[in-house]
Amino acid sequence: MTTFTHDPTGISENVPLPNLRHLRAVEAVGRHNSIGKAALELRLSQPAVTQAVAKVEASLGRNLFQRHQKGTVLTRAGEFYLNRVRRFLDQCDAAFATVMGGEPARARYLTSAQVRSLIGISMSTTFSQAAHVSGISTSSLHRTMRDLEALLGQPVYTSSPFGLRMTDTGAGLARKLALALREMDAALDEISSLDGSESGKILIGALPMSGAYLIGAAIARLTERFPKARVVVTNAPYAILFNSLRNGAIDMIFGVLRRPDWDMEVTEIPLFTDPYCIVARSGHPLAAQAEVTRSDLLRHDWIAPGQGTPRRREYDALFEDHDQRPNMLIETSSLSTIRAILACSNRLALVSRHEIEMDEQLNLLTVLPWVPSFPPAHKGISIRSNWLPTPIQTQFVGILKESARALEND
Repeated sequence: MTTFTHDPTGISENVPLPNLRHLRAVEAVGRHNSIGKAALELRLSQPAVTQAVAKVEASLGRNLFQRHQKGTVLTRAGEFYLNRVRRFLDQCDAAFATVMGGEPARARYLTSAQVRSLIGISMSTTFSQAAHVSGISTSSLHRTMRDLEALLGQPVYTSSPFGLRMTDTGAGLARKLALALREMDAALDEISSLDGSESGKILIGALPMSGAYLIGAAIARLTERFPKARVVVTNAPYAILFNSLRNGAIDMIFGVLRRPDWDMEVTEIPLFTDPYCIVARSGHPLAAQAEVTRSDLLRHDWIAPGQGTPRRREYDALFEDHDQRPNMLIETSSLSTIRAILACSNRLALVSRHEIEMDEQLNLLTVLPWVPSFPPAHKGISIRSNWLPTPIQTQFVGILKESARALEND
């Protein structure tokens, strides 16, 4: 089983890349409960199918089948693995059907080297870089891509003065194949859970100002319950995390729910509402007032939310019916930056209420006596609509929901 680094968002992730023909042999044996019938379907000899299954089992260190005189029966590990293999192959076939105009049959000729090379090129700007990512030589990469383009009957990349550029066909196919590979990654986690060792991975994308207290507490509870669980959190703007979710680089996005209307691949799960508030440093002159007026707000400099964020929309609405606007020379969506600037100035900032609870408890920031006229932010997780979580991922989502319910009931 070959692995390579799939890292479109800075998350290093070893994605299993099995021999696809061996996987199709495993799937056929599992479907027919027979090596002989699988061999007839695949037009291979029985020894060839037996050898393919044996190689997959050897790579896993598990028996996927129990052989009997009356047939071949899946083991418990085999049931887990076969479920993921089918999902993986179905996605590969669907990706090819999209490219080939409803003809997925050619997907059966796809090789692991072609998948590795295509995804490597999609992550690179030069052939040498793509070869390094793919783990093969430059000459092998050229040859493999020529074979893939011949199989597809159309180009998947072009060369330009600015480097390699994917065609629409190549980019779409690379994204779908990278997403399919996550099924094989999940298969390994599920099989390991059979030993009672919950050591799987969760890849989380957290939006700025998303509610680090809640996600942090949920991660702490998970790792306390399952010490071998691996959690990787990356912070990035929504557009980057949204693309990462759709191509399988992360499992979920945590933060404000803002899926674009055109998307049909992502499902949002609301967890809690988070009202907006205006914060300043502890001891700020406005903190001593019984009420803060619009005139008070206009007299102070502000740290504005980043362009294109939901908070920026509410910030702009706060002053849209006034000719005068506050002085705004600083713009950021980083809570740590906001905290540092507020601590040494009389500036103000619009944030979500739960996000700064710890800062308030530590007497670093104070919430001004002001009531927002706009609705609270709706926060939760965004997942792929066809996502099938592993046991450890299911546990984490459950913990996150419990933590959110407790927060709403406070």
